[in-house]
Formats: sequence, C-alpha cells, structure tokens
Amino acid sequence: MSSSAPIDPPEVPISVFKTNPIAYAETGAVVMVHNQPRLRVLPILNADAPSIVEVKTRLRLLNELIDMDAAATEQRELAEERANDILGEPR
Repeated sequence: MSSSAPIDPPEVPISVFKTNPIAYAETGAVVMVHNQPRLRVLPILNADAPSIVEVKTRLRLLNELIDMDAAATEQRELAEERANDILGEPR
C-alpha cells in the first residue's frame, strides 16, 4: 500500500472522476458527491518496484546474450507447435 498519502489530493466531482478514473492513479483524489467528500482514491506506491528505465536496460542486456540462431530455431519450433494446435473447420 501507499506509505504516504498525497498531502493535498484534488477534489473531483463524481461525474468527472467516472469519465476517467485512471487519470488520478498517480495523484489520488477526493471524489465529491453533492459537494460532500464521499471517496478518497490513494495511489499505490511500491518503493521496491524497478523503474521502467531499469526494466528496459535489463531487457536490452538479456537481448545481447541471446544466440540468434538458437532463437530462430526456437521460433520455428513454436510456430510448428502452434500450427499443429489449429483446429479443423467447425462442423
């Protein structure tokens, strides 16, 4: 869960929140119904999660370690397996 709630999340009418709730995923929000706070949305912050840059860097490094001939062979084998899994025409 979030270790610390946003200090001053925006107050948002329910109609605005319902049209695009994901817009408040990072900032959080206090959802207002008839000018009364009814719902507090808090972002989930995971401090241990790697950033997207770290993930991309790891993927690039792993990609450099791949033997391209072995990868091509594996892709052909997978394609053959998929072709064998295709069902016939429906009756």
